[in-house]
Parts: sequence; structure tokens; C-alpha cells
Amino acid sequence: MTGNMIATDAITFNDRDEFHRKPIAEKLIRLLTSGIQISPMVIDGQWGTGKTEFCHKLKNLLKETHPEIKIAYIDAFKADHANEPLITLIAAISNLIEDEEKASNFKNKAIPAIRYGLKTLGKAGIAWILKKNADDIPDELEDVLQEVAEDSINSAIEQSLEDHRDIEATLATLKGALKQIVEDTSLILFIDELDRCKPDFAISMLENIKHIFDVPNIQFVLVSNLRQLKESINHCYGTGVDAQKYLDKFIKYSLQLPVDFSFDRLNYTLASVEHANQLIKQSRLLGNSNLLKDGLLFFINTFTEENNLSLREVEAFVRHLEISQVLGESTYFSSGIFGLELLRLIGIYLHCFEKDISDNVVLGKIDTLAITGIFGIRSFAETENFDHRPNNQQVMARILMLENPGGVEGFSDRDTERDSFWQKEIAEYFRGNLRYRMDGYYTKFIADTIRMLRLGV
Repeated sequence: MTGNMIATDAITFNDRDEFHRKPIAEKLIRLLTSGIQISPMVIDGQWGTGKTEFCHKLKNLLKETHPEIKIAYIDAFKADHANEPLITLIAAISNLIEDEEKASNFKNKAIPAIRYGLKTLGKAGIAWILKKNADDIPDELEDVLQEVAEDSINSAIEQSLEDHRDIEATLATLKGALKQIVEDTSLILFIDELDRCKPDFAISMLENIKHIFDVPNIQFVLVSNLRQLKESINHCYGTGVDAQKYLDKFIKYSLQLPVDFSFDRLNYTLASVEHANQLIKQSRLLGNSNLLKDGLLFFINTFTEENNLSLREVEAFVRHLEISQVLGESTYFSSGIFGLELLRLIGIYLHCFEKDISDNVVLGKIDTLAITGIFGIRSFAETENFDHRPNNQQVMARILMLENPGGVEGFSDRDTERDSFWQKEIAEYFRGNLRYRMDGYYTKFIADTIRMLRLGV
């Protein structure tokens, strides 16, 4: 994740394992080397949950513990533009062949199948070879191009195979050639970012793996969001297709990357919460601010938990905290007025993730429960549920309800004694600088924070 200068493709669990994921990787390696048929397998997870970093750490740990296994990494999203997953897969395998004679022999067997595959692509195949956009090829030229492009296709394929050591063959011959390659070794191909690819490319990749590369000693680990893959299946084959059953034909084992972790198997922490805490602690701009104090940090953690923020979204939030420090002349979270700093956190979160709500706040249109819901208070009753003293979320919610009671069911049922209690509680959050009820004093700070982040005045 951000905040570390180590190259992702070289990072290991020894460099950083703040989410305690090395044990997961070790168990996966045991499965991959057990002889059990778990390929193709999927490492599943929502976008922004650290799948790519985990994939690289797993790959590098596998290289370290099993140097006899040949390993390739494919960024499917980067290969998507070529629109030919078969060439992508063969290029990756080709790069693993160290013996030049074997590589040459394999290449000779591969050319006919690649040539056949490209010829069946029509416009798209020709355009790929000629590095043109398929839409730029007039219909009347297609037949002519199909004829005159034969030599160009052959030479382009050979050049591509030289550049990338692409290996292919006819579908039957290819399997035989692949079996020869893995006679005395094993191959594991990690395919990342498949969920970001165009649906037809992603599904074609799956089908190629199943129908062409189902060879002993060749394993595939797909790193992808399974829900997105299901949407790609329905995009290609229609919503009437049962996407899960379709995937079941291809995937033999799946693992959902956990969103929490524990060092003692008793107490679990969300990975995103830990990530936020570490990013703030390591930040040059935030490390010495009040954000590391328990109350403010807990409020940030509440945002993260209540809204199920991903690791990537946490990074965006912390980045906006840093921006606020810069725009606030480095004193934004050092005022010492706890209530004010909490209101500013609310404004930053709204700006970062809730554009519609933040637009309305700036315009003075306050939907109280929509705002309080982002930190877990979704009704007036929840501000009354405490044993001794209200927590920070309850106080902030009560402040917003006092100034904007409209639409908050049950709020008008307050009594004078209770009002007096809340006046004292709120005063402590603002060092006694209390302006109680309905004059916009508190929500103004939220609106001003949003305006500041929009570089307004």
C-alpha cells in the first residue's frame, strides 16, 4: 500500500506484514505444493483490500521456499488492450523457458496455432497485428486485408514471439508441447487484476485456462473480485446465466482474503483500521497532530468500521487529512478544541466519500441522520443509550440534531432537565464556548471544512 517505497513486485512479508497474512500465504503454498488439484484457484477480495500486494508477497515467498518451481506474474489489466489472452498466457510461459533449444522448438509448434487464432479474430485480429484501431478499418477493405495480411501476420507473430518468447501451437499440439516443458518442473502462473479487465477478455482468459492449459504441473492462481467476475459472465452471456454455476466449471478452490486479522486468535482487528492508524502514525504531516490521541483516532476508526472502508479508501481518507493539514496551515488538528476537530473530521469524510451530502451541507441543506449515519448514529434514540456519559459519536450526533432537528423522529420529546445535561456535555467539547441550538454554529465548521477542501474560501 502507499507510504512504503519498496517496489511492489519485490516486497516480502519480512518487509511488512501488518495484517498478519503470512500464515495465510504459507498455508496456500502448502496446498499448491500438495498435489491436490486446486488449480485454477481464486484469491477473492473486494477492490482495494490489498490483493495485489498479497499476491506479490505470496509469489516471492513461494520463490524463496520452493526455488525449483517456475513462477510467472501476469497483470491481466495491462494485457487487456491486446484483446488476446492466449498470447498473454503463452508469452508468460515462454519467458519461463531457460533452454533456448526447447524455446525454439516450442515456438515452432506455437506459430500455427497463434496464426490460426488470429485469423479467426477478423477485424480485431488484423488490427492488433497492424497496431491499428479495429474501427478504423473500412468494411470494404476487410477482405483485401485478410488476403494481403497473411505474410504480415506471419512476420508479426514471429517478431512478437522473438520479443516476448510467445509459445503456442495448435490446440492439440500445444498441450503436448506444454507437457514436455513441465516434465521435470512445475509452473505456477499468478494472474492479477482480472476483475478490472473488459468482460470478454476476462471470460476468454478463464476459458483458455480451462480448455488449453489444463496440463499437469501447470497451476493458475487468479487474484480477482469474484463478484465482479460474475458480473462479467452475465455481461457476456446474459443475466439468465447462473454466473456461480458457470464459475464452478472453472474454479476448483477459492479463498476470500480476510478483512480482519488476529495475532492471538482471540482479539480481531480490521485490516483497514490498522492501516489507517499506521498511515497516520507514519505521516510527516499527521504524526505529531492530535489525530493520534485516542478520541480522534477512535472517531476515524469508527468511520472506517461503520462504512466498511477498503484499504485503498483508507489511504484516500488519510490523504485528505494530510491535505487538510496543509490547507489549514499545519494547525488544523492541533487546535486543542476537541469538538471542533471532530466536526472537521466529519467534513473531511463527507468531502472524500459523500459528494451529494457534502453538496447539500455547503448549501445549508442538512439531512441530520444522513450525516450522523456515517459514524453509526441512525436515530434519536441512539443518542440516549448510555450508562454514564455519552460517547463522541453520541455528542456529535446530538449537536447536529440540536441545530437541525427536522426529520429526526422523537427529537421534540426532550425535557428541560435533559437539555441542561446536554448543554454541559457539549460545553466540555468546546472549552465552554457554547452556542446552544439552531444558529448553525457547529454545522458551519463542517461546511467550511468542505469548502476548504474544494479550495474555496
